[in-house]
Amino acid sequence: MSEQRLCALTDIPDGGSRGMLRRDLDDQLCVVRQGDEVFVWLNDCPHEHRPMEYRQDRFLSSDGGHIVCYAHSAHFDIRTGHCFAGPCTGQHLVKVPATVRDGEVFIPAELPSIFD
Repeated sequence: MSEQRLCALTDIPDGGSRGMLRRDLDDQLCVVRQGDEVFVWLNDCPHEHRPMEYRQDRFLSSDGGHIVCYAHSAHFDIRTGHCFAGPCTGQHLVKVPATVRDGEVFIPAELPSIFD
């Protein structure tokens, strides 16, 4: 599987999130960092297939404990992408596999589809 460099690990604030791979007005990815771990999800809420952030790079709850889709208040586990509250409870975000090597974050060259 070919991969592409996404960013440096330090480009993502520890305990924070960033939107990445901007296309037109929206970022394609929601990227969350917790220490040396990075969790990457398609920026697509399964409720109505729309971007999740309320403002650029703002994907997390106020305490940083989970991802929130601000359109309709769906709440997702950072590590699993599982929706545990809101209109799409029981559904999941689409994961993008990420690898951290030598302080750099890599993802597959081709992104997963929301329709898989």
